[in-house]
Amino acid sequence: MISPASKRRSVLLIGCGNMGSAIALALQHTAENLDLTVIDPDEARARQILGSQNDIKVVNDSAALGSAQFEACILAVKPTSALETLVNTQQNLQSSLVISIAAGVPLAKLQQGVTDRARVARVMPNLAALVRKSITVGYAKDGIATEDRLLVEALFGAIGRFHWLKSEDEIDLATAVTGSGPGYVFSFVQHLQQAAERVGFSKETADLFARQIIVGAAGLVDEDPRSPLELKHAVASPGGTTAAGLAVFEQAEAMPRILNKTVAAAAVRAKELATEQS
Repeated sequence: MISPASKRRSVLLIGCGNMGSAIALALQHTAENLDLTVIDPDEARARQILGSQNDIKVVNDSAALGSAQFEACILAVKPTSALETLVNTQQNLQSSLVISIAAGVPLAKLQQGVTDRARVARVMPNLAALVRKSITVGYAKDGIATEDRLLVEALFGAIGRFHWLKSEDEIDLATAVTGSGPGYVFSFVQHLQQAAERVGFSKETADLFARQIIVGAAGLVDEDPRSPLELKHAVASPGGTTAAGLAVFEQAEAMPRILNKTVAAAAVRAKELATEQS
């Protein structure tokens, strides 16, 4: 979290889609010492999303920045546009820390779009950034300054928790777990709701049950010091209903195999996308 006591910082956010807007809104509420400028081609939509009760400056093109320089830039555009976008804003990022959330675009390619004085880091948030509950992973080369690393942690700590990875390869692997993970959980909730309907509950009641089950379980995982295994044992009394259900759920060919195959498939695709962008 960027503390009020730290120096005032100027940050440029390029792209105000789902992730870009989530980051901007989180920073708006947590970083009083931040001067935030947003570039989005649909300026009117961006202003509507971000609201008017803030000091965020919104423009539709880098030309509107003039000669302004920024301490940091968060690049939140589609991977295919990342390099071109950096080249177009290079004059405003002469000595900036550039933080890219463009999936699969390697540091080497990003470096082609910035000056020799700029530094580059890659991060990967997930959709839970919309409610400031993301797990964001990041990677930067060893030469990046500690102050830069702390700034990355502060900016992305505004949308949840942040974790540095040891290699750039890991950020593509992490995409299959941390980036795609919410989708797996949503699928579980969907099918839990449908299972509740099949045993006789209405769609509305089943929806309520499924949503609150995942919210409650997530709260326990977050706040209770016990491991997920210990929490599972706490709810699964020997010979009880939970134990009967888990006996099916955890068969070797059931959830364990499905999850392993799911993450492996996502990891393969993440590597393919990274290769396409390199």
